[in-house]
Amino acid sequence: MKWKARTATALSAIALTVGGVLATAPQAEAVSGCNSGTLCIWDGTNFTGHEITSRSTQWCYDILNFPDFGSIKSYKSNLPVNALVWDYTYGSGWHVSRTLVAGGFSSNIGVPNLGVIGAVCTGGATPSFSR
Repeated sequence: MKWKARTATALSAIALTVGGVLATAPQAEAVSGCNSGTLCIWDGTNFTGHEITSRSTQWCYDILNFPDFGSIKSYKSNLPVNALVWDYTYGSGWHVSRTLVAGGFSSNIGVPNLGVIGAVCTGGATPSFSR
């Protein structure tokens, strides 16, 4: 019977350890530098590089207005609404390339040139500027 008790104790310790790691993961994510109520996008993976932030829940911003910003490589959304990445293709106009989910994040979006000639719009707004 002692081996059953020892096994149960060991399994409990492992479960508590794993549970503790999982429970602290959101706190570690919050430290990434994106404030509450803000959408943050970076042109580097792992939340690095140039950063653009927005606190608006229904607005579009033209990425070309940020000349040092490359393409979107990572994001963190602390907004209550989704954001859409719109790309512009000469000859065919605006199209949605990616949804940045409300409350979501990605350390490596993995979409080449995302938003290079584009806009990020929150809360259902659409790009109203032309190229």
